[in-house]
Amino acid sequence: MKIRMSKNLVKDLRSPFPSLETIMLVFFLFLSLNLNGQGKVDNAEIRAVRIDQSPRIDGFLNDPAWDQAAMVNEFYQREPDPGQPISERTEVYICYGEKELYIGFRCYDDPKRITGKELKRDISLGEDDRVQVIIDTYLDGRNGFWFQIGPRGSIGDALVSENGAAFNKEWDGLWQGRAKIQEFGWEAEMAIPFKTLRFRPGQGTWGIKLIRNIRRRLEASYWPVANLNSYRFQISDAGLLTGLEGISQGFGLDIRPYGLVGLNQKKGEGNEFVYDIGGDIFYQIGSGLNAALTINTDFAQTEVDSRQVNLTRFALFFPEKRNFFLDGANYFNFGFNGDDENHNGRNMIPYFSRRIGLDADGNPVPIIAGLKIAGQAGKWNIGALNITDKTDTSYRNFTVARVTRNVGKQSYVGFLGTKGDAIGAEGNWLTGLDFKIASSKIRGNKNLIFTGFGIKSNTTGLDGKDFSFGADVSYPNDFLNIRLGHQEIGENFRAGIGFVPRLGIRDTYGELFLGPRPNKLGIMKINTGGMINFITDMSNKLLTRDVFLKLIEFEFRSGEKAEYSLFNTFEYLDEDFEIFPKDSITIPAGSYDFWQQGIELSTAPRRNMWIAFDFNWGDFFNGSRHTLDIKAGYKISVPFFVGLEYEQNHVNLDEGEFSTRIYRINADIYFNPDISLSNFIQFDNVTEKWGWQSRFRWILKPGNEIFLVWNSVAQKSLEQDRIMMEENTVRFKINYNFRF
Repeated sequence: MKIRMSKNLVKDLRSPFPSLETIMLVFFLFLSLNLNGQGKVDNAEIRAVRIDQSPRIDGFLNDPAWDQAAMVNEFYQREPDPGQPISERTEVYICYGEKELYIGFRCYDDPKRITGKELKRDISLGEDDRVQVIIDTYLDGRNGFWFQIGPRGSIGDALVSENGAAFNKEWDGLWQGRAKIQEFGWEAEMAIPFKTLRFRPGQGTWGIKLIRNIRRRLEASYWPVANLNSYRFQISDAGLLTGLEGISQGFGLDIRPYGLVGLNQKKGEGNEFVYDIGGDIFYQIGSGLNAALTINTDFAQTEVDSRQVNLTRFALFFPEKRNFFLDGANYFNFGFNGDDENHNGRNMIPYFSRRIGLDADGNPVPIIAGLKIAGQAGKWNIGALNITDKTDTSYRNFTVARVTRNVGKQSYVGFLGTKGDAIGAEGNWLTGLDFKIASSKIRGNKNLIFTGFGIKSNTTGLDGKDFSFGADVSYPNDFLNIRLGHQEIGENFRAGIGFVPRLGIRDTYGELFLGPRPNKLGIMKINTGGMINFITDMSNKLLTRDVFLKLIEFEFRSGEKAEYSLFNTFEYLDEDFEIFPKDSITIPAGSYDFWQQGIELSTAPRRNMWIAFDFNWGDFFNGSRHTLDIKAGYKISVPFFVGLEYEQNHVNLDEGEFSTRIYRINADIYFNPDISLSNFIQFDNVTEKWGWQSRFRWILKPGNEIFLVWNSVAQKSLEQDRIMMEENTVRFKINYNFRF
C-alpha cells in the first residue's frame, strides 16, 4: 500500500524547520511566567520514630519496632482515576535506628489476585504489583534514591535525577528487602543503611515519596498526592520525612576486593587458564561527595549487549551496563543528556563512558586504575573521573570534570571538560557550558523546561568549525506534550570520549502529542500526535527529514495496547551507500523520499503469557522494506521464565534484495530473590554467529556475591555441516565488601 501526499505538502515538509528565533521566543515567554512557589506540594509530613531494637527483615511486620513506627495510610491514585483514594487499603510504617532507615508496607488485597511473578534482584517489576520509595536526602527537589520491592521479594534500586526526568536503574545500593504474600494481602520490609545514602550530617528533614502499584488495574497510588503532569518519579512534589536525629554514615569507607579464576578457549588454540585480583575502594568525602578508587577493574559479570543490525550510515548506540560507570552517572549528564525523553540528545553526548575500557567493537580492554568523585557539596553537583586503560598498542588516559550549580528550585548552570581520545585522533579535549531553567508549577501543576548548551573541542590537526550548541524547550505534561529544539555540530567537532554520530549538521526538531483519558469502553488513554526532525548541512541543504505521525494509540485499562502510525523519511546521499556489505548491495547517491506505515499490538505483559507485535511496511529508498518485531514471554511458574524475540528486515531495492534476522532467547531460573541463573542466546544472519551467555548469581548478603559466567560464540562449520564452538570463556568470581 502506497501513501501519496500532495506536492505542496511535501514541499512544505522539505522547508527547514523554524530554528533558534522560535526557540528564543518560547524562552522569553517562559521567563514571563510566574516561577515562584516551587516548594513541596501540600508539605505533607511524616515524623520518623527512632527505635532501640531493629526489626528482623523477613517480610513479616510482626516485630515490636513496627508498633512504635510512624504510619501513613492516605494514598491517592495518580492513574487511572487521578485524585481518587487507592482501591486497596495500604499502610506504610517508618522508623529508624542509628545505622538504618526501616520502611514497612502492609498491602491489603485478595491473595489470589495479586500479580507477583518476579523473584530476581533488579529485574523489571513494571508488570508486577510493587511498592516504591523515593528519598530526597538533600531536600533539593532534584535528586533522589529510589527503592522498590515486589510481593515475592524481588528488590530493585535506582538513582533519580533531573527532578524525575532521568532514571539510572543500573545503580546498585547495599540494602535489604523481604516480602511475603499472606492471607490478607502482602507485606514488605526494607532496611536501608545510612551508609548507602548520601546526606548532610545534622539535616533532620528529607524528602520522601511512597508509591503502591496494583497492576491488574493499572493503578499507581501515591503519598503525597501526585498529578498526571508530573514525572512518575518527580522529586519536587515529595512529602517531608522529619525527626531524623543522631544518624550516622560511619567512617564512610567501603573496600570491595574481588578474585576470579577462569578458562579461555578458542578454536585452533590451546586452553588458557586465567586468574586475577583487584577491587574498588569507596570513601565518603565530607557529607555529600563519594570518592571511588578502582584497581585492575573487572566486568566479567556484565550482561552482554543485544545484537543490532545497522541499516543506517551512522554508528549505533549501545547503553552502558558496567556498574563502576553507572554509579553516579547522573552527575556527568550534560545538555540534553539528562532528559531520557529527548531522543535527539543521543546526537550529542560529549562524555560517553563506553569509550573507556572497550575497543571500537565493544570488546573489553584492561582498565589499569581509575579515580572517580561524585556527589554534592552545598549547591554544587560534582562529577570527576580520571582513568587509564590499556589497548594492544598503548595506554590511554581519560579525564572528565563536570560541575553544576543549583539555581532556584529546579534550575542550574554547569560546566563540562574532557581530555583524552578513544576514537583515533592524536589528542583531544573539550570544554562546554550548559544551563536548565525549569518549573513544575506552570499554570498550577504543569512542567516547563528550557535547556541550552555550548561546547568547543580542540583536536590536534583540526582548526575551526569545532563548536557545537543547542537549545530545547519542552512542555512534558499528560494531556499536552510539546517539544521544540535545535542543535548544531561543527564539521571539525570531535568528542574524544563521547558519542557524536553526525558532524557538520544543523538539527531542528519538534513534537506535539495529545493524551486524552476518556475512561470509557475500557480505554484508559488515547495518544495522538507527531514528531518532525530536520537535519541540514551548514549551508542549510536538507540532508535528512524524519516525520512520525502517531495517528492513534489506545491504552486499555486491561493493559493491552494498539497503535497505528505513519513515517516519512527524506535522505540525501552525497555518495553511494553500501547498505548490506555482505552481498555488496549499494544504494546510489541521490535524493530519496519515502513513506511507511506501522501497527503495534501488545497484550498485557502482566499475564503469564504475553506477546507484542510490531510490523512496519512501505517504501525504502528506491525500493521497499518490511520490518517485523515479535516478542513473547511465558512465565511457566514463578521461578521459570522463557522469553523469545524475533526481528526481521526484508529489503527489496533496485540494486538487490536481502533479509536480516535476529533471534533472541531468554531462559531464566530464579531459585529465590538472591539466587538466579540467567541464559541469553542470540543469533543474527549477518555475522551468522550464535552467542550464548549463562550467568549464575548468588547474593550471600548485600555486597557479597558469587558469579559463575559462561560466554560462548559459535558458528556453523561448512566442512562438518554443524554448529561448532569458536570461542568460550568461563569465569568464577567472588566479590566481598568490607564496610567501616
